[in-house]
Amino acid sequence: MPIISTYCKKGGVGKTTLLGYLAHYYSLKGKRVLIISADDQNSIFKLFGVGDFITASTENFLENYLTGSCEASDIVCEARENMYIIKTLNTDRLSFTLTVKRQEERKIIDVIKDFTQYFDYIFVDFPPSSSRLSEVLLDLSDKILLVVGLDTLGLDGYLNTIQYFVDTDIDLKKIKYVLPTGYHPIKLAPNKALKELKKQVSAYTPNAKIADPTSDKSIIRNLQADGVSVFDKAEMPSKFHQKNRDEVAKELKKMFDNLDLD
Repeated sequence: MPIISTYCKKGGVGKTTLLGYLAHYYSLKGKRVLIISADDQNSIFKLFGVGDFITASTENFLENYLTGSCEASDIVCEARENMYIIKTLNTDRLSFTLTVKRQEERKIIDVIKDFTQYFDYIFVDFPPSSSRLSEVLLDLSDKILLVVGLDTLGLDGYLNTIQYFVDTDIDLKKIKYVLPTGYHPIKLAPNKALKELKKQVSAYTPNAKIADPTSDKSIIRNLQADGVSVFDKAEMPSKFHQKNRDEVAKELKKMFDNLDLD
């Protein structure tokens, strides 16, 4: 089954949010999905209101499973029906181990490939920083979704990501989609950035498709604070909030419907 990663060497562009909602979207379609958090902040858990799992035990991280000190079932958190998340403890230390002990690299690859037997999709969430762990998991990915904020720094993040891929020999053809975020139809800056992004994609990742841009809405941050997904059926505090939530869900569903991740 496919391994899908969202990535960008720029923080705050919405990688974790889009990945989490994409995983939830597929789980609601009856697919069995696994999210691997390669970011030791493990923010993806809070997105779904299961942040307590992060600190519930010091023995249920991916690293514990790699050392054989626990079972696979011990490290998996069921965040929603059909949707599971695995956390990491210290990605810097894990990356160092992968660098100095090459046999460990083979081990993590085999572990993740083994997970593909039990899930329809595996999604990988990354921090904006780079590491040996990032390189291994990006290289292992079947498809990469590059998330780009529609502003000057966001465009720099796109270019920095391309340079990082070139420097580390990660195949640029793995980038199947570019997902622009922070769009507004009447604001000059995001429209200008979108035009520039299309030029950059055409020049550097011509095999990638640009998805319809998503807007930057405060309702998402409010939902995240409550651990509620846009695809949850939770009742909103007012008709205004309900309308906004439904609009965001519709916008994201439109984007996800058009992604071919198989």
